[in-house]
Amino acid sequence: MATFIEHPGEPDFLRRLMADNPWWDGITDDVVHNLPERAFFKRFWNAIERGDGRKAVVLTGPRGVGKTVMLRQAISQLLDGDTPRRHVCYVSLEYPLFLELDMSRLPRLLRASRGISADHPLWLFIDEVSYQRDWETQLEKLLKADPMLRVVAVSALAPNAENRAHLTTLFLPPFSFAEYLGQQGIKPTDVLPESPNAGRFTTDVPDGLIELNRLFENYINEGGFHDRNGEAGAIHRSLHSDLPGLHGISSPSDLHRLFVLLAYNTGAEFSIETLARELDLAKNTLRRYLEYLESAWLVRRLERIDQDAKPFQRAVAFKVHLIHPGLRTGLIGGRAEGEDTISRLVETAIQTQFLASSTGMESLFYARWGHYEVPFVFLDRRSGTPLFAYHCLWRDDAIRKPKEVRALVNFKISHDLPLGAFVLTKAQWHGGKLGGEPMRFEPASVLALRIGLEFSQL
Repeated sequence: MATFIEHPGEPDFLRRLMADNPWWDGITDDVVHNLPERAFFKRFWNAIERGDGRKAVVLTGPRGVGKTVMLRQAISQLLDGDTPRRHVCYVSLEYPLFLELDMSRLPRLLRASRGISADHPLWLFIDEVSYQRDWETQLEKLLKADPMLRVVAVSALAPNAENRAHLTTLFLPPFSFAEYLGQQGIKPTDVLPESPNAGRFTTDVPDGLIELNRLFENYINEGGFHDRNGEAGAIHRSLHSDLPGLHGISSPSDLHRLFVLLAYNTGAEFSIETLARELDLAKNTLRRYLEYLESAWLVRRLERIDQDAKPFQRAVAFKVHLIHPGLRTGLIGGRAEGEDTISRLVETAIQTQFLASSTGMESLFYARWGHYEVPFVFLDRRSGTPLFAYHCLWRDDAIRKPKEVRALVNFKISHDLPLGAFVLTKAQWHGGKLGGEPMRFEPASVLALRIGLEFSQL
């Protein structure tokens, strides 16, 4: 006896959409009304307002940083304006039902069911678009299918570079230290200690720095994500969902092993050869897995330069940082302990502060030659000139033991560094010279807060 197999039809898709778009029936979407806007929202909204239908606006970033909230806040702002409610549609591809739908058919379906003529704009907000296989191409087909369509999408994965011509991509980073404080109800400028006289060394800890350091340690352990327990959730939803399989990962267990190794050693230098040997994986497989972890915004590679601030002709080594140090807490289920571990997490936290700026993401490198390493060098990408450099610690010994920062001294001898050479400490400010070179010692928590405040104004 033959079996008749049914597939979802247009009435099923519309029924699901009716449930997810309550404003079609005049019901206010109260989900986001009482949630604070992230500092990044203005940039996101400006990109939406400037859009003309030729490109889709895609918001990407780690799990748990508030991308879906921001998408729904944009919908709310649009509905508060003059846009007719039936012209705005939200669809989440996390629902398996919509994976049965050819996305290019959706505008026609919406226009017919909502009574929207082809010469009026139709807004389509797509959540979890990366659950659609080959999603970048699907968005391109959508735009071509309806010239009056305006597409705004959220993706947990970064788009491939070769597929970005029809996309305006914005990266939503984890919270900066400044934004984390704001989420705690603390005005960042209120807890920024006044810089003491840095021309002389003192063992005195400025007023407020002990409290700021306590808040900073909270931040590096659990302060980067919108959701409660967001660190563990970001790992789980990126590694244990269907996404790895949809994007070519054949062995989730090997992917997990790689992530654990990188997370536990955040800030360390690696090569494909050493990782392949350590994990007993083929190099091409390892490259694909590492690319996925970067695409899923769990880790970020930092490129290496030499003492002359030049890239290596054959780049075999790179540093890997977690996208936020709190992911390590989410992995092991407990706060970081030990001076060396916290120092590496502080270094990772400094990297996180630069993620709010596209310039920062593109301009941050590390320098290594021989046994010397400068953890962060910021280059002017047009001229290749180093502008400033940081060495990161979570202690104050380097003021009295300058051998620890000899690499930074040597790098400063070779380059002017017009914006300065900094040794990041736990509690000490000091300005002076090491090896005849001007050097500034400054608490890591203070610098992290200043960077976050600067980029939050962009």
